[in-house]
Amino acid sequence: MSIRGSQTFVWDTNKMLGQGATSMVYMGRNKKTGDEVAVKVFNPQSYHRPFPVQMREFEVMRKLSHDNIVKLLAIEEELPSRAKVIVMEYCTHGSLYNLLDLPENNFGLSEEEFVNVLKQVTAGVKHLRDQDIIHRDIKPGNILRSVAPDGTSVFKLTDFGAARELQQDEEFASLYGTDEYLHPDMYERAVLRRPLGQHFGVYVDLWSLGVTFYHAATGNLPFRPYGGRRNKETMHMITAKKEHGIISGVQEQQNGPIRWERDLPLTCRLSKGLKLLITPFLADLLEKDQAKTITFDEYFSKVHDITSRIPYDVFCPTTFSLITVYTRLKDDMSQLRQLITEQTDIPGGAQLLLHDGKVLTHESRDPVSKYLKHITPDNPIFVFNKLPEFKKFVKPVYGLFKDIPTETNVANDYPLAKKNFAALYSVRNAVKKLVHNDMLVTKAVKMYSNYVHEKSSHLEHTTFHVTRLCTDTKAWIEQLFASVGLQVGMFRALANSGLKAKVTDVVSQVNMLQTVHQTGKRECLQINSTLQTKLDKATELLQLIKSGHIIDSDWDPSKGCMPADRCIEKIDNMIQRVQKILNSFREDRSKVTLNNNDEQIHRFDKNKMKELCITATTLVDDDCTKNAQQLFVAFRQFYAKAVQIHDSGERLEGIITEVVNDQGRLVGKLKGSGKQCLALTENCLTALGQTTISNGDLTEQLDNAAPSDVNSTGSRKERLDSVLDSLQNTRSSLEEVRALITENTSLMERFSTLGETSEEYKDWELLS
Repeated sequence: MSIRGSQTFVWDTNKMLGQGATSMVYMGRNKKTGDEVAVKVFNPQSYHRPFPVQMREFEVMRKLSHDNIVKLLAIEEELPSRAKVIVMEYCTHGSLYNLLDLPENNFGLSEEEFVNVLKQVTAGVKHLRDQDIIHRDIKPGNILRSVAPDGTSVFKLTDFGAARELQQDEEFASLYGTDEYLHPDMYERAVLRRPLGQHFGVYVDLWSLGVTFYHAATGNLPFRPYGGRRNKETMHMITAKKEHGIISGVQEQQNGPIRWERDLPLTCRLSKGLKLLITPFLADLLEKDQAKTITFDEYFSKVHDITSRIPYDVFCPTTFSLITVYTRLKDDMSQLRQLITEQTDIPGGAQLLLHDGKVLTHESRDPVSKYLKHITPDNPIFVFNKLPEFKKFVKPVYGLFKDIPTETNVANDYPLAKKNFAALYSVRNAVKKLVHNDMLVTKAVKMYSNYVHEKSSHLEHTTFHVTRLCTDTKAWIEQLFASVGLQVGMFRALANSGLKAKVTDVVSQVNMLQTVHQTGKRECLQINSTLQTKLDKATELLQLIKSGHIIDSDWDPSKGCMPADRCIEKIDNMIQRVQKILNSFREDRSKVTLNNNDEQIHRFDKNKMKELCITATTLVDDDCTKNAQQLFVAFRQFYAKAVQIHDSGERLEGIITEVVNDQGRLVGKLKGSGKQCLALTENCLTALGQTTISNGDLTEQLDNAAPSDVNSTGSRKERLDSVLDSLQNTRSSLEEVRALITENTSLMERFSTLGETSEEYKDWELLS
């Protein structure tokens, strides 16, 4: 009878969820609620263990309560045998091993799912260590998976049959675990049966975690001798003899050499940014030397550092790659640029970062997490190299198709077909990446063109603004020194009116004023001439920059794969067809031998699979990759022109900066000259006001100055009236000149900030 039960639960022995050396796990239900549960039933061999060992799993599970640990619901007795059974929550989606066995994950989990596994499994392990428990059989098959209401995976550690309490500095001698996930020391003792009496510590779980995470990242075990676990001596040699930093060792031929690797394989689906974090982490976990093995505290700290980082998608058109950079919460823009440099080789100072068409110019110490929002693979940060440097186009890597022999062998054809099915998913990922990057390149062209257009418009506006200020300043030069010249002339006329004996002080001040006038005018006009030369050069550069408005006019996105080409849909159709063939091969394998009709169909399906593999290879290599290469070449041509315009813009920025600085010097000179002229004018007017001239004095001076004449009386009167009128007019004019100089000096004060960068100019300057 397949239905068995306890007081509260019932289970069906035909619905096995898993099996171990000492137990089986079945699908069951709560008798009262109907809720699904998992029931662990122990086999007869389990009772050969010492009684304390039998009870250990019950004791361990009673101590555990965590979201990433399979929940214990009850420990009951099976009826009528009264054998103990463990009732646990039912995880609806199998195990991590089942997830990795899916064809789409044969080359490793997606980045998001891998980080999820790393974070949640570590959380479960930390709960174990908080209770001073080690698992001793960590592997993908003992990590169950459920799906939360939001669709995300929830991973839970299970199977605590080998678990026991153990302090950090304690050791144990008993042997538990699964061959491929055993620490080399335990493997030597448990599998090779040597040396006897060896003891082990908590570090054995760290090694198992390293193998598990490598498996999750790549879809394969890290250490693989030819022939698999049957080749025990080579398996131990690979793990025990590997050098520090080695994370993989594979023997591809019988008695062949070991291919050692310090990096994750190119077919791994993780981004380069995550690989840079994960690779040294795996090397730490897969350290065979106990003395060099990291502690659990260090392990938890490293995982926290990795999983707490914020991923940012960055597209680099000059390398035709979408990368992911992982920043810490407190990383600022300079650190973000450094992370980008690690993956693109573009120096931070040569990076132009754009997002949503805007330049990222925030260079403060504020964390980028505060202001970088809504960044996705479809809407990444675009990084452009200000230097016209390109790398060689790199063809995407995908899994290779296995050749299927012509002769029918139902036992071998199914696993080969399964590998090709996995390779087809890998091809799909490559095609998807190429199509997506094609789209991003076109987006990069439009974004950079808009950037050049906006920058040129801003430069045009700024150049106009600076030119206008220079023109106004030139007018002020002419107005100021014309006024001063008029003033000098008036004072000089007064001094020459015959009052020389009384206006000596006025003449002295006038001479000083004339010197200041001549020197200031000469120096200001010289600076203004230099300014005009630079403005002429700026105007020439501006005309070249304005041509950037149309640099994308001949851009043709159809050189790459377009949505209308439906490349991804073509691959999806191939996947559906191969899926049917795979299902047919699975049925054929269960039949062992085929009749004539079934064998004929089997051969037809093999031929179809070969054709589909060839078609998929042609699509990714001869269509998508070549189209992407053509688009990449077109972008290089576009960017060569764009960089020239950008360089012209930077030169124009430099000239404008010089003009602004020169303008500041000119304004300073005008201010100085204006203030000196005003002071000397005050001195002249003061001296003039202290000179008293009576009619008698004037008559005497006029008599002495004029020859005798019969009409001298009338002539003296006319001359006297003329001098008095002139004096009155001169004083009025001098008051007007003083007011004019004061006004010009005030204007100089208002525009004295021209030597400094305005807020508007600062914003524009950051665009570079």
